[in-house]
Amino acid sequence: MKKTIFTLLYIMLSANILAQTASIKGHVLDKLTDEHLPGVTVYIEGTKHATMTDETGHFTLSGIATGPYKLVAQYIGYSTLKQEVTINKGTNNVTLYISPESQQLEEIAITASLRALNRKMSPVVVNQLTTKTFETTNSTTLSQGLNYMPGLRVETNCQNCGTQEVRINGLEGQYSQILIDGQPVFTSLSRMYGLEQLPTNMIEEVEIVRGGGSVLFGANAIGGVINIVTKEPEKNSYQAKYNLSLIDGKSADNTLSLNTSFIDRSKASGISLFANMRNRNPWDANNDGFSEIGKNRASSLGFRAFNKPSLRDKITLEYHYISEYRRGGDNMDRPPHEAMIAETTDYRIHSGGIGYSRFSEDNKKKLTVNASIQRTGRDSYYGGGYDPNGYGNTSELAATGTVRYEINTDKLLFMPAKFTVGFTQEYTNLHDTIHSRNIKQIINVSSLYAQNEWRNDLLSFIIGVRADKHSKLDHINIVPRSSIRYKLSENTNLRASYSMGYRAPEIIASDLDIPVIGGTATITVLGEDLKREYSNAVNGGFDFSFFNEKIYSYFLLEGFYNKINRVFILEETGEDAAGNTIMTRKNGDGAYVYGLNLETTIQPTDWLELQGGFTWQKSKYTKPISWSSESYVPPVKKMLRSPDTYGFISATATPDKRYSLSLSSVYTGSMLTPHFAGAEGVTKDETVKTKSFLDMTLKLSYYFNINSTNKIELNGGIQNIFNQIQKDYDKGPNRDSEYIYGPSLPRTFFIGLKINSL
Repeated sequence: MKKTIFTLLYIMLSANILAQTASIKGHVLDKLTDEHLPGVTVYIEGTKHATMTDETGHFTLSGIATGPYKLVAQYIGYSTLKQEVTINKGTNNVTLYISPESQQLEEIAITASLRALNRKMSPVVVNQLTTKTFETTNSTTLSQGLNYMPGLRVETNCQNCGTQEVRINGLEGQYSQILIDGQPVFTSLSRMYGLEQLPTNMIEEVEIVRGGGSVLFGANAIGGVINIVTKEPEKNSYQAKYNLSLIDGKSADNTLSLNTSFIDRSKASGISLFANMRNRNPWDANNDGFSEIGKNRASSLGFRAFNKPSLRDKITLEYHYISEYRRGGDNMDRPPHEAMIAETTDYRIHSGGIGYSRFSEDNKKKLTVNASIQRTGRDSYYGGGYDPNGYGNTSELAATGTVRYEINTDKLLFMPAKFTVGFTQEYTNLHDTIHSRNIKQIINVSSLYAQNEWRNDLLSFIIGVRADKHSKLDHINIVPRSSIRYKLSENTNLRASYSMGYRAPEIIASDLDIPVIGGTATITVLGEDLKREYSNAVNGGFDFSFFNEKIYSYFLLEGFYNKINRVFILEETGEDAAGNTIMTRKNGDGAYVYGLNLETTIQPTDWLELQGGFTWQKSKYTKPISWSSESYVPPVKKMLRSPDTYGFISATATPDKRYSLSLSSVYTGSMLTPHFAGAEGVTKDETVKTKSFLDMTLKLSYYFNINSTNKIELNGGIQNIFNQIQKDYDKGPNRDSEYIYGPSLPRTFFIGLKINSL
C-alpha cells in the first residue's frame, strides 16, 4: 500500500515538473543567403543546455525551465549571435539568422588566450590569414601568402636552394615561433624549407601574433607567433584545383591539389583529407647556366579527423607526409658532384598529432591534452667545383606534449576571469653530417606556465609567468609576460604588452643550409663559451573601427620596441682542412629594433574589400659588427637584410557572383645586404644598398555552376606585373649564392582551374 502511494506521488510530482519545463525547436540560417547551416553550436547562456544543428540546420533543446534566456549561436566564419527569448510551456519555435564575417575582424581564434574572442575585447591583436587571401593573391605556398600580413616579410636567402625565412617586426626568422595546430613541432630541419613545403590546401587558416604577449607561447617567441591551423571537416565536400605558372614566361611551375571531407549525420565525427603535387622547372635569370630559382619536385598528403564521444568531449587526430626534392646550380641532368655548383636536398617528413579536450558540465572548465611527433630525414649535397665530398645526411626527431587546464570564473577578485595552467615538454634529436661537420644535438625543454586573464567590456588584461628548463642552459629561465586593453570609446581601444624571451645556444634552421660562396661551401659552427641571448619587448597602440549599413572600416596603429642582449652574430673565422669557409656564431654586445605597424581594412560596399599594412622600423646593433674577414670592409651597426619600410595592399572586387577581380601588391624598401667577392667582375667584399621593389599581382576569376551541387572556377593573371626583380645577380661558378634580394618571382603568368562542391 505504501509503495503504491509513493509511486502515485512520484508520478504526480514528475508530471508537475514536466508541466513547468519546455523545449526549443529551431533552425539556423545564413542571413545573406537564407541557407540552412549544419554544425552550428547553439546553447543557452549560463546553463548546461547545448547542442549542434543537424545536417539540415535544425536543432532541439529539451528539459528547459520556463522563463527569459539568452540563446547563443556560434559558427566558424560567422558573427556570434545572442538572441533574447522567453520560454513558455510546451514547444517554442525559433529562427536564428547569423551573419558571415567578410572581414574576420570580430570573432576570431585568439591564440593568446586559446579561445574564440571578439577582437575588440582581446588584449592581444591576432591577425588571420585565411584561404580567401591565398586564393585572391594566387599563393600556392604558405611563404607567398605570409607577405600579405601586417608586420611580416618573407625573404629568400639563397639562389641555389631557395631557402626562405619569415621576419616579424624586423627580426630574423629564428626570433619567431611557428606552430602546427598549436604545437611546436616545426623545428630546425623542417623549418629550413618548410614555408615553401607546406601547401596551402592543407591549411584552414594561419593565426599571427606580433610580439610575445602571452606565456602560452614559447620563450623564443620574441618577434611573434605563427600558428598553422590544418583543415578540419565541417561538411561533406570536395575540391580539385590545378595551377600552371610560367616563370618569366618560360619555366613551368605546375601545382595540383585535392581536398575532400566527410562528416556523419550527427556531426559527431569527420575526416578531412588533402593531397598536393608540385613540379617546378629551374629558372636562369642571366643565361649564365646557373639557376636563380631551383628545380622542385614535391608531393604531400595527409588528413585531420575528429570524434566527439559526447557534447563535451572531443578527440582530434592529424597526420601529414611531405616528400620534396630540390636542386639549384648547373648541369641538373647530371649527378650533383658532376656540377660546378650544386645545392640539392631530398626531404621526407612524417608529422602527426593527437589531441583530447573536455569541458565541464557548466562549460567553465576545460582540460586539453596534446601530443605531436615529427620525423624528418634529408639527403643532401652542398658543394662546388666537382667536389665528391659534398654529400651529407641529416635526421631529426621532434616530439612535444602539452597538458593544459582552464578555469573560467564569474569573478576573481574584481572581474570575470580565466585562469590557465599548463605544462609542455619538448624533445628534439638532430644529427647532421656533411663535409667536416658532424653535429649531434639533443635538446629537452620543460616548461611550466600559469596565466590569468581578466576581462569585461571596458578592460581586459593578461598576466602570466613561464618557467623553462632548457637542457643547454644551467639555470631555470623565468619568463614574465603581460598585456592590457582599455576601451576608450565604443569604437576605439588602447593596447599595450610586455614580453621577455631568450634563445639558447643551439643549431638553428639557417645553420643547416650550406651556401656555396666563391665556389666553396660555407659552414656555420657554434663558438666556444656561447651564452644565451635574452630580450625585453614592449608593444602599444590603438585601433579604431567604423561601420554602418553601407561601409565597414578598421584601422590599427601599433608601436614596438625590442632590446636584445648578448645578441647572436656571425663572423667569418677562417677555413677548415678541406678549404670550406667557416662562419662562427658568437655573442655580440646587443641590438634593438623599434618601429610602427599600420593596418587597415575598408569595405565601402558589399562587393569591394580593401586591405593593407605598412611597417616602418629601425634595427641596429649597439656596436658595429664585421660580417667579412677583409679589413677593408667597414663594420656595420644596421642589421643586414632588414629594410626600414615594407608593406602590402590588396583589393578584391566581386560585383557579380560570377566573377571577381583581385589586385594586390607587396612593397619592400631599400636595405643593406652583404656581397662576397668571387663572381665574374666582383673582386671585393662589399656592403650593398639595394633598391626598393613593388611586386604587383592581378588575378581575374570566373565562376559558374555545373549543377545545383558543383561549381567550376576559371582564373588567370600575372604576378610581378612590372618585373620588379634584382638586376645584378652574380654570374658564374664562383658566385655568392646568398647575394639575392627582392621579390622571389620575376614576371609570372598563371592560369588555374578549380572544381568544387557547393
